Amino acid sequence: MSNIVATERYVTADFRSAPLVALADLMGLGAFQSQIAKNPEVYAPILNGIALYRHLPSAERRQVNSAIINNVPYGSLTTKLLGLIGELSVQNRWYMWSLSDEELIEFFRFSRNKEKTTNQFNPLALPDFTVGSVATGIFLMSQKGPRAYVSAQLQALKESELIKVVARKLGAGSQLAGTLGALSVPAIIVISGLNIMAKNESAKAKKELAARGLLAYSEL
Repeated sequence: MSNIVATERYVTADFRSAPLVALADLMGLGAFQSQIAKNPEVYAPILNGIALYRHLPSAERRQVNSAIINNVPYGSLTTKLLGLIGELSVQNRWYMWSLSDEELIEFFRFSRNKEKTTNQFNPLALPDFTVGSVATGIFLMSQKGPRAYVSAQLQALKESELIKVVARKLGAGSQLAGTLGALSVPAIIVISGLNIMAKNESAKAKKELAARGLLAYSEL
């Protein structure tokens, strides 16, 4: 398999003291730490292969698959390891540990920029709108339909601080509330959802960058 060792990318204390166990924990295999630690000659190349899987040529990918099938006693761990490979094939941004340093830096910058952009148009990030209020809005719309829900809420919204702030953000005047349509609230929820996702992605990428010693001091 590849000569690259995934654990060597990390600079944290756990990777210095017990790199294989630390990698297993990072990959969500904490429940199998004991089994993995007892057989490093079996699991070190497998976990390393999965961590680097996306970057391996097809022949080496087949070696990783074969090692799991032939060398790991069939059970929950086998299913989990093969599942990780399957998930990497579906969405390569689900696991930060699967990204190269260059991909990770690019993903962090993209997520941070997406967070900044959506935050400009995200009224639900204001103190007077909570996650609970978003969930309530989604539930009521599912029960009554967006038009009925918005019609019932528009009058109360017209004089709210939320509308005033949104109007300022969008460069609109006080007439904004009167022009809100049935699609406005769903659109706001979508923007809020994108903003929350971007924050989560940015935070995960930043944590991974820190673990690899790739963050600039100003980004800490």
